[in-house]
Amino acid sequence: MFSEAQGRIRVSVAGTPEGTDALSVPVRREGVNRAPRNRQGLLRIREVDLVTAYTQSAYDPPSSLDGRHLIWVLSAGRRSWAAVASRFKDEAWAVAVALVRCGGVVLRCAVDEDLELSEPLSWRLSHSWALQADELLQELRGWRDPDEMRKELLALMAPVPELDWERALLEGCPVGSALRVPLGSAVRTEAWTAYEAAVRAASVWWPADLAGERLSAKELAGLALGGSKKWTPARQAAFENLVGVSFDLAVDEADIDVRVRGPLRWRVGSVAADASVANPWIAVPAGALRLVGEVEHGGRGVFLVENSDTFERVCAIPEVTSQWLCVWGKGYVTNQLVALLEWMRPQRLAIWGDLDADGIAIIDDLSRRLGRKVHAVGMEVELWRAGPYREQEPEQYVKAQSLAARMADEGPVELRALASEIAVTGESLEQEPLHRKVLPRLVELLGAVPAGG
Repeated sequence: MFSEAQGRIRVSVAGTPEGTDALSVPVRREGVNRAPRNRQGLLRIREVDLVTAYTQSAYDPPSSLDGRHLIWVLSAGRRSWAAVASRFKDEAWAVAVALVRCGGVVLRCAVDEDLELSEPLSWRLSHSWALQADELLQELRGWRDPDEMRKELLALMAPVPELDWERALLEGCPVGSALRVPLGSAVRTEAWTAYEAAVRAASVWWPADLAGERLSAKELAGLALGGSKKWTPARQAAFENLVGVSFDLAVDEADIDVRVRGPLRWRVGSVAADASVANPWIAVPAGALRLVGEVEHGGRGVFLVENSDTFERVCAIPEVTSQWLCVWGKGYVTNQLVALLEWMRPQRLAIWGDLDADGIAIIDDLSRRLGRKVHAVGMEVELWRAGPYREQEPEQYVKAQSLAARMADEGPVELRALASEIAVTGESLEQEPLHRKVLPRLVELLGAVPAGG
């Protein structure tokens, strides 16, 4: 399978089972998957991944493996060999090879000095099986009949004209077929659970929206998904794709707490919260902060930090917190945080995010929603080039490349050079590895942020 072999080299290893190929385990250098080589440039193979040598369908498990064992296989993305051996005893190797041949797992094995296959180390679900795991587990456990599930969703969509196209696609699914997302679906996901949640939520949301009724996220989940806590990032993204509206614009969310440290004092009656003396920070409700009580804030501006660990490190720098109101809003920008920033109107607005496509997109989105420039700090091209990069799945690199290419054309001007480089490889560099490089310079970097925007 392409997704399993990407960036790897097929190698000849004695003892490789029939019907499988041995692929090198790549090392990552300068943002590129490379074959492991010694200083002389010769291949240095100490581990290999066994993958299927055949063209396989997306899911065709070995006939020798019963449903009980398949449930165990699909229930975890990765398994140590000790766990596999404990489960299958003397049949462990035969079961593992059968799963490799059918495209179900990728089996990592050690290789000895004579380039002979040695002991197995672990396995992971193939990309194809991992994407379907939730739905396959539901089928194996006998939770739901596929035809009945499709019938139920079709009934929900029938009175909603905005879902006519999606309903026609689902009606085209053959009777008796497994639960699969219809080809061409606007939901743009391969996961049935996300597709189903999006359809159920849209069937409730659209009539309410057209009637001028504003639902909260928890209310919509309670009405459509069977519980107020059923939203996941994947389900939210699927719902957004289906209705064509950003999730936080489509629904109201409960007030969120933001962590703050710096020149801000909030008094409600006789109770005061002082972020300038908090150690290491205080959490305040973003909505209530601007609607209830009295707020005093000053300093040079507001400094947003994307990650929680980095935020805590920033809070420990007095030269920063004495001049800047440092804010962490749980790693993403909500409507409440945007409204708070609009209300505060800080002279300067700076942000330090991950050096990846999503980090740039967050800054672009915030700038557009506020109608002002948001100045990035600690996000130089030279830092990104030096790495180290975060390990990702193959499809994540492709998605990041596409988003970065768009940001290179239309994103924040000062970050377009960074976006252009990310678009080549899709690499992601998180904030935490950059602490030693950025934190000592943070006072200087923030001092260069101009007023206005």
